[in-house]
Amino acid sequence: MRLLILSDLHHELWRERAPVIDISASRPDAVILAGDINTGAKAVEWAACTFPKIPVLYIHGNHESYGKNLEEVQNEIELACYAAGNIHFLNCGEYVFRDVRFLGATMWTDFRLFGDDDRQAAMREAEAVMVDYKRIRLANKGYRKLRAGDTAQFHSLHKSWLRTKLAESFPGKTVVITHMAPSILSVSERYTSDPISASYASRLDEMVSQSDIWIHGHMHESFDYRIGKCRVVCNPCGYMTRSGEIENEQFDPNFIIEIDEI
Repeated sequence: MRLLILSDLHHELWRERAPVIDISASRPDAVILAGDINTGAKAVEWAACTFPKIPVLYIHGNHESYGKNLEEVQNEIELACYAAGNIHFLNCGEYVFRDVRFLGATMWTDFRLFGDDDRQAAMREAEAVMVDYKRIRLANKGYRKLRAGDTAQFHSLHKSWLRTKLAESFPGKTVVITHMAPSILSVSERYTSDPISASYASRLDEMVSQSDIWIHGHMHESFDYRIGKCRVVCNPCGYMTRSGEIENEQFDPNFIIEIDEI
């Protein structure tokens, strides 16, 4: 099975200058959109037009909810995906295609990348620096702004759900899709001591080793490495530079990985 891996396309910033995705070149059997594609549910219409009749597995990132409340955005995406038919919104969700199981969740982070002793400082740094905590609101919390404690709780719920799913027997291969990164190996060396990196990655290496492929976004740098038997990949586009170039020079709009089926 050929999987086209894409994340962090940020169409809300690129608009008509967004890199062209040409499926006649990549010839995917399924498409993975690992978050931060566009704000709200706009990515669903784009995906339905770009990948007609091809299964698309979509995880929302943090940017989808900018200027909105999280619950409303999740509901909008779910409804849009249902209407599209071939787009599958994995918000702690599972989709089986042929002999491959796809498990997806945003995953956020637990702010423990540098240990429990530094967790509170990492959470304070996140709220001070990350736009998420200024531009995302929670309807079920009186429409107040998102807090680091909220996303840490989301991470705990997503992690618990994924641990349960990975423990279930499945005869084929398992592909996990998250927006946030599952290992410090997905943190560039120049950021490995930066407290804000705890807002980008968590130490989920043990869970990673229980899957066959783990796909993530959020980092705006490409990664391709292994933890045990699992291949971890990230193929983000990122923002537009001041000169109009793609932030991630390694981004490949036709990035395919192949997974063997039974």
